[in-house]
Amino acid sequence: MPKAFTEREKEVIQGLLLEHGYRLFSAFGLRKTSVAELASAAGISKGAFYIFYDSKEALFMDVVEVAEEHFRHQVLAEIDKPGPSPRARLFAVLKRAFTAFTGIPILRFLTSSDYDLLYRRVPAAQLEAHFASDQVFIEELVARCREAGISIQAPIDEIGRLFYTLVLTILHQDALGPDRLAGAIDILLELVSAYCLGEVEIEGGAAGSEAWIEGRALAGAGMEEGGRHERGN
Repeated sequence: MPKAFTEREKEVIQGLLLEHGYRLFSAFGLRKTSVAELASAAGISKGAFYIFYDSKEALFMDVVEVAEEHFRHQVLAEIDKPGPSPRARLFAVLKRAFTAFTGIPILRFLTSSDYDLLYRRVPAAQLEAHFASDQVFIEELVARCREAGISIQAPIDEIGRLFYTLVLTILHQDALGPDRLAGAIDILLELVSAYCLGEVEIEGGAAGSEAWIEGRALAGAGMEEGGRHERGN
């Protein structure tokens, strides 16, 4: 039977699980990281792990939330920086967002099998809350930009769909090859900036966010990392 922990010990262990969860998930992915490894890294038994989480997938979601919170802080901090024009400032914000995103390996290395695990083992309400938090962030980003003099005109739902499409591109740029998208990301960000400010129109609107979620999971199959040793769950 797992030992009883004091509240202070629980706080410390929770922090260790998040810290080492980020490290292990980033290095080996969700499927190839085991509960035993996570528990050992935090200095507890495998049985004690379940005092804190029902599954490794539940820990993974908490780790992702922490990583995304840090990411969002970086992006919002960019809004108030000066620039020669609203378009240049918005481009800088978007550039910062997608540069920061590429530095979050726990998100970049998600595969289709990982999504399958999440959908099967994480409560639907928790997943829905996570996706809803993305929408809240986009709404806050748009509101903060407008307050800072970057007069975004496009509807928020269209902006979200464009952002999701760009994220999908970023996620798979390595699989496409480093030279295939050379310079293209900046061009896309320039076009999105212009669209958001009402300087250009997009015929037919952007692709739906629901399609992005499904496409991200399906396309993830092509990102299975080669050369990794098989590890148990």
